[in-house]
Order: sequence, then C-alpha cells, then structure tokens
Amino acid sequence: MKHQEALNAYKNKDFQKAFNIWKEESKKQNHQAMANITLMYLKAEGVSKDYLQAKYWFEKSSSYGNASANFNLALMYQTKIGVEEDIQKAKDYFRKAVQKNHTQASFRLALILLQNRKSIDDLKEGFECMIKAANNGHTLARIQLYQNEKQQKENIILNTNFRKLNKEKQLKIVKDSLDRYIKPILLKDGGNILLVEYINNPDIELRLAYQGACIGCSIASTGTYFMIENTIKKIIDEKVKILIL
Repeated sequence: MKHQEALNAYKNKDFQKAFNIWKEESKKQNHQAMANITLMYLKAEGVSKDYLQAKYWFEKSSSYGNASANFNLALMYQTKIGVEEDIQKAKDYFRKAVQKNHTQASFRLALILLQNRKSIDDLKEGFECMIKAANNGHTLARIQLYQNEKQQKENIILNTNFRKLNKEKQLKIVKDSLDRYIKPILLKDGGNILLVEYINNPDIELRLAYQGACIGCSIASTGTYFMIENTIKKIIDEKVKILIL
C-alpha cells in the first residue's frame, strides 16, 4: 500500500514524498524501494545527483536479489557511470539479473559474450542469453536470431538414415560438411564459421557463430546464411533448425 502511494507521488512529481516513503520501506527490507531510491539519486529527483549513494542503494537492493538493481549495477560498470569500467563485474551483475529472467540483461550479456568468438563457453552462454531475450520478445534479439527463419514446409520428408545415427556420427557428418563446403568459401574473404553447439534431442538444431570478416557483415545475414542453410538442409533435411550469430 505504501509502495503504491510512493509510486503515485512519484508520477505526480512529488519526489520528496516518494523518496521519504521508499526510505521508510527500505528499512523493512523492501528491495524494490531500495532500487527506486537509487534511480532518484541517478536522476537527481528529490535529491542531489550522487553516484556513490546510487551505488550504495543498488548494492543494498542487489543483496536481496533484485533484478533491476543487478541490471543497473551492471550498466554502471559497463558504461562507467560513477565507477571505473569493470566488464567482469558487469558480466557478474548481468548474470544475476538473467537468473531472474531480466530480458534486457539477457540481451546485453549476450552482446558482451559474443564479442570474443574464440571461447566456446562464452559463445554457448551468449547463445542461451540471446535466445532467452528473443523468447521474451526483445526485438533486436529476435532480429539477430530469427531474421532468416522461414515458415517450415508441410509434409517434410525426414532423412531417416541420418536421424537414426547416434549423435557422434551425426556430428561428424555435420563438421565434415562445414569443413568441405562452407568454410573454404568464407575463408577466401577472411571469414569463418564455428559450430558452437549441436543439439539432436528432441529436434536437430545447429548453433553457429561467424568469425573474422563475417562478423557484422550484411552478407552474413543474407547470402552467406542461405548458403549455409541450403547446404545443411541438403545433408540432413528441411526440419533442421539453424541459428547463426
């Protein structure tokens, strides 16, 4: 009830009243009230702008697992707002927010993890975060992952010979196809592609990451994607799902 009263006061720009209520609520371990106090210090609403106080209240709210506090602390460390840049701390706080299903944290952590395309662990986590953000409706995440997805054909004929193989044998065929038909073309232009993860239960899904000159290139989302898609689907079948970042 008090929290709603504070929200109403805040909406009516009675910042001092909102601040006083949230300050009292914070004494009752109301972590959202703590996070709201922080935002007031960052925006100089009812109080003077004070990054130290903002950090203090975010950390206090974070200690109770508040997703918003963890997300904003990560932003502070990522963008040097009142603190020295510390990407490791930013990742740690983003991860805490992601555990609470915070959509923006999932997307931002994915972007950080996908910068270094040499670490399989980072790429796997980056994919999971991007998928989580996309499934939560994040527009840019959906564009990154699903811009080339077409409506699946009906009455698809499955490649039963391939599908009855165990995962190890399937993976060997997929890797061989990438090495023989796709990588040589990309390498000519200074690019490459890495198989991040191969999933075959219950459905077959390939998660691939562009490397080198392919990263961020517009052709990576058009011609190159369709070349990879057509090659893989000819080897497996039309039901395979291909995600490329």
